[in-house]
Amino acid sequence: MAKNIAIIVDSTFYISKEDEKKYSIYVIPTPILFNGKVRYDSDWSSPAKFFKDMNAAKEMPSTSMASPADVLKTFDQVKADGYQQAIFMTMSSGISGFYNLAVNLAADYEGLDILVWDSRFTIMVSGVQALMAADLAAQGETRDEIMEKVARLRNSTHVFIIVDDISHLKRTGRLAGGVALVAGLLNIKPILTFNDEGKIVAIAKERHLKRAWDWVLKRFELDRPSFDEPVRVLLADANNRELTTKWQAAFKEAYPDLRSDLITIGPLIGVHTGEKAVGFVYMDDWQTIAREA
Repeated sequence: MAKNIAIIVDSTFYISKEDEKKYSIYVIPTPILFNGKVRYDSDWSSPAKFFKDMNAAKEMPSTSMASPADVLKTFDQVKADGYQQAIFMTMSSGISGFYNLAVNLAADYEGLDILVWDSRFTIMVSGVQALMAADLAAQGETRDEIMEKVARLRNSTHVFIIVDDISHLKRTGRLAGGVALVAGLLNIKPILTFNDEGKIVAIAKERHLKRAWDWVLKRFELDRPSFDEPVRVLLADANNRELTTKWQAAFKEAYPDLRSDLITIGPLIGVHTGEKAVGFVYMDDWQTIAREA
């Protein structure tokens, strides 16, 4: 018996095991190259353990795209499980070539109609796109209907990242703008964002975290009137939960009626951001969109 629409993501989406099971989401593992060995997020019990190992590593780790074999293995499993259509979501094409690989593999694959979607983000900022798509698929919406709502969610999303040490983004080549830009951001707190192409670019800079936090709050207040839907805020951190918890409490005090969640920057993305990076994200509330008639 044919099933509805399958949702496939790469592991940079940080979908929890509980949500993988709840929403029947297929996750393709993305490798980390660590001290000459191929490893995965799940090899570390916590972000704290990963960053401890990373800071002590002989060589700084890097990441690689998921292998074509793993992608095709997942396609085979989706087809074997009875699906005829799939939505394959990837991390931003502006920071990885995986989207292009996915498009090519999907185009040549037979027996499963696969639509590849560039989330333009990563971590659970992309993850909520997948959760909403899976929720809508479970409600019986068509793929076109699902993607119209996912596009709305993606287009409403604003991401700001404050890194403690920009050298990691320089080292891994994930920061657009060249060497001169990077040099100008050393020893201060750059505020980064994803541009319309899904690339990470510098948008502002402050000398202290408190001033960076004030900057993103002012930006939120400026953007808030443009939202037609209820707003959801995500605060992300790379082993800096004490700070994001403090910021969340301050946000709740200022905006008691808005929902805010804490999310993790784990090893796969932490390789690029470095430890102590924090993020402030706001978007349409995906659960509200999913419940629209």
